Amino acid sequence: MDAGVAAVLGAAIGGGLTGFTALGTGMFGLRTARLQLGSQESEAARQRRFESLTERRGPRSQAYAEFVAAGQELVDALHVGRDEFLTQYEDLQSNIRKWRSTVAIAGPDVVALSAGIFADEVRNLRNELAHGRLEGHPANQGRLLEARLDAFAKAARRALEDEGHPPA
Repeated sequence: MDAGVAAVLGAAIGGGLTGFTALGTGMFGLRTARLQLGSQESEAARQRRFESLTERRGPRSQAYAEFVAAGQELVDALHVGRDEFLTQYEDLQSNIRKWRSTVAIAGPDVVALSAGIFADEVRNLRNELAHGRLEGHPANQGRLLEARLDAFAKAARRALEDEGHPPA
């Protein structure tokens, strides 16, 4: 083989290898850029969720606190005399219904559901009272209502502590 042909052939092979190396480097760089873009988009979505939760935290906290206060007021009223409780009951239940609506709007669903369960128990107590099916003092229902109110408070606390991380 002639030296000139060998030099041209060597240059062609060297150029080809350089081209393949550049192509591989470019493909690796493209993949890295795509991964970075995906990571940045994910972080931006998490940040938007966190900011949204932060903006809603104040109103939610207020609604949750008012609901717990209304519920606790009813539970506390169970320990007064039966006749006194019955005269207070409609106002207490009305207050719970009002704050249940506010909690339902504030969300999230798990907290609204827990508020609904408590409010349903309060309504069941009213029905038992109205139809004369409640035996003994209304305070006997206190433990169940306190347990439902505690479950609501725990759900509310978890919702307020949410930092915006995606569900696992």
